[in-house]
Amino acid sequence: PGVTLRVTDLAPAEVPGWSKGSLEVSAAGNTQNMSFLVSQDGRYFISGEVVDLTTDPLQAVMQKIDLKDEPARGPADAKVTIVEYSDFQCPFCSRGYQVVEDQVMPEYKDKVKFYFKNLPLKSIHPWAEGAASAAECAKQQSGEGFWSLYNALFKNQRDINQGNLKEKVTQFAKDAKLDEAKFTQCFDTKASQAQVDKEVEEATAVGASSTPTFFINGRRLEGAQPFENFKSIIDQELG
Repeated sequence: PGVTLRVTDLAPAEVPGWSKGSLEVSAAGNTQNMSFLVSQDGRYFISGEVVDLTTDPLQAVMQKIDLKDEPARGPADAKVTIVEYSDFQCPFCSRGYQVVEDQVMPEYKDKVKFYFKNLPLKSIHPWAEGAASAAECAKQQSGEGFWSLYNALFKNQRDINQGNLKEKVTQFAKDAKLDEAKFTQCFDTKASQAQVDKEVEEATAVGASSTPTFFINGRRLEGAQPFENFKSIIDQELG
């Protein structure tokens, strides 16, 4: 009682005789997505994803992440790539932001490159999707503009609400020296919504259902983890 289930993205799985999909589970105002397999006769259900043991699973994860033309922090030839799926309204994501900005990036400098992807949990965070759209509007103008809004949204998270979001992001865009008219038009017409939706779908494809979720060279790290947990994985990857 009180739990709502919704199946989405049902399609043939890589395994003959099975289908795969995403199960949206909603209860008490919270929503979570989980990947699953189901036999075509509807008898058997498996929670999880198919892993092809003939391929490197970490490389397989990274191949599902589209980084083309995405702004990055750090050099292009860095040995370690960190991709974060996050939500600008999520308090745990704010903690993750502090760890990345205050510890990970200063510690590893040119050894790491960092990408940010949107995963707004709009069912519990009412202004997160709008903030994601604003960040994507900034990205349309410049990578520097995107990172400026990224910083401003997390640093001012406690001062933002659904009522003042437009006012706040417009000021952040001005501070970033972006074209205000272009930014406002993009934000008002939701011209960047398709990109946000694409990143949410991508998050589902790589198994990121909660925020923040990090992938470090394909290795998943979920939640607001301490710096030591990042360091352990990064040091292994650096050899």
